[in-house]
Amino acid sequence: MADKRGIARIGARALGGLIGAGVAVVAIAGATLLPLPDFAIGAPAATVRPVPADQQRVCPGPVLALAADSGSATQASPIGEATTSYGTDGPDVQVTDLKPDSDGGHGSETPQALTVSTPHGSRTPPLFAGAQLQNAASDDLAGLTSAACAEPAADTWLVAGATSLGQTSLVLLANPTSVDATVSLSIYTETGTVSAPGATGIVVPAGGQKVVPLAGLAPAAAAPVVHVQTTGGEVVATMQQSFEQGIQPQGAELTGGTGAPSRQQVIPGMTIAGLAKVTAAQSGESVGVEFPAVRIFVPGDKDAEVTIGAVGEEATAAGTSYAQTVKSGNVAEIPLENLKDGSYTVTVNSSVPVVAAARTTSIGTKTRDFAWFVSSEPLRDTFLAAIPSGAGGTLHLTNASEKDQKVTVTPDGGKPTDLVVPAEGAANIGLSANRYTVTNADGLRGGVTFAGDGLTSAFALAPPGPLAAPIDVYAH
Repeated sequence: MADKRGIARIGARALGGLIGAGVAVVAIAGATLLPLPDFAIGAPAATVRPVPADQQRVCPGPVLALAADSGSATQASPIGEATTSYGTDGPDVQVTDLKPDSDGGHGSETPQALTVSTPHGSRTPPLFAGAQLQNAASDDLAGLTSAACAEPAADTWLVAGATSLGQTSLVLLANPTSVDATVSLSIYTETGTVSAPGATGIVVPAGGQKVVPLAGLAPAAAAPVVHVQTTGGEVVATMQQSFEQGIQPQGAELTGGTGAPSRQQVIPGMTIAGLAKVTAAQSGESVGVEFPAVRIFVPGDKDAEVTIGAVGEEATAAGTSYAQTVKSGNVAEIPLENLKDGSYTVTVNSSVPVVAAARTTSIGTKTRDFAWFVSSEPLRDTFLAAIPSGAGGTLHLTNASEKDQKVTVTPDGGKPTDLVVPAEGAANIGLSANRYTVTNADGLRGGVTFAGDGLTSAFALAPPGPLAAPIDVYAH
C-alpha cells in the first residue's frame, strides 16, 4: 500500500505547479491586454504647399508656307494674320510674342503665349480660354483654320496630316517656358513605324518656335500619326496640313493634340456639309476629295477590335455604327458611310487603347476645304469658350450620362441662354464672336466648329490641368 505521506507530497507539488502555471498565464495575459507605454517617435514632417504656377496657353499663330521666298526652299513664311480671342475670370492676361521659326514679324504673325497668374492659395486654376481663327488665301494655300490656345505639355498625339501628292504637313512646336525643350517625334503611318533619324533631339528654344516639315521625315505618307514627347521645357504641338491640286489650293487646317491612348475616344461636333457635292466629286475621281472618315492608331502590340458609333445631334438624322479590326503599330482610316449632312458625336470603343480623330471635306460654290476633329476630355462645371471674329461659330456639347443636362451659356456683356443637352446625346448652339461662360457642364465634352461656303474648321475644348497639390516632406 502506497505511503499516504508520499502521495500527499506529490499532490502538493502538482498543485503548486498548477498554481504557478496559472499565475504565469495571468501575467502573460495581463501584459498582453494592459496598455504598454508608447515610446514610438513620429517621423518629423512638414507640409509644403507649392506656389501655384501661372496658367499658360499658346496660340500657334498664322498658317505658314514653305519656300515662299525662292531663295530659301525650307524657310517658312506666314500667310496673312490670325485673329485671336481670349479671356479669364482672374488677373489680366499677359500676352508675349514667341520668337517664330519663320520670317514673320510680330504680334499676329507669330505664336503668342497667354499667361494668367494664379492667386496664392487657389485650389483650382482660374477660368481661362483663348482661340484663333484665320481664313487664309494665297495662290498656293487657302482654307479656314482655327485652333484653341492650348496648355504646354510633355506628351502630345497629333492625328492628322498627310505627305502624299499635293499634301503638305508641318509640325509646329512652340515653347513658352524659360528653358529649352528637346523634342522627339515618333511617326507612324499606314505601313507601320517610320525610322527617321532627324526626328529625335529637336531643340525648341525657350520662348521660341520650331517648324518641322513632315515630308522630310515621312515622305508619301497618306495617314500619319505623330507622337510628340519632350524633355526640359514643355511645348504646344500643332499639325498644319494643306492640300494643293495642280495649282489650285484645296484647303488647310490647324489641328491640336487629340486624347491620350484610351479604350474609348469621344469626338464631339463632327460636322458634314455638302456631302452630295463630295459624293459627286468622288464619282468623278477628283483627287483629294474624301468621304468623312476616322483615323485610328493602335500604339500597343495587340490588334484592336474597334467599334465606331456616329450619333447625330438634335435635328440631325440618326447615325450609324461600324466595326473593324485595326492592326497594332499601323494607322487605319475607316470611312463613315451612310451619313447625311449634319453634326455628329463620334465614339470609338476599342479592345485596347487607341488614339483617334475624324476628318470631313466641304465643297462650296468656288472653294473646297477640310477639317479635323479630335477627341476631347470631360469638362468641368464651369468653363470659358472664346470665339474669334470671322466665320460663324457653333458650340457642340456631348452628354454621355443617363440624364438630360441643362447648361447656361452667357456672353460677356450679354444675356444668358439655356441649352438642354439630352441624355446619351448632344446639342449645339450658334455663337458670334465673343467670350462665353458656360455653367453646369460637368462631365460634358465639347468642341467648336466654324463653317462657310466651302469652308470648315474645328477645335476641341479641353479642361485645364490641375494645380499642384500639397506635399508632405519627411526628414531622414
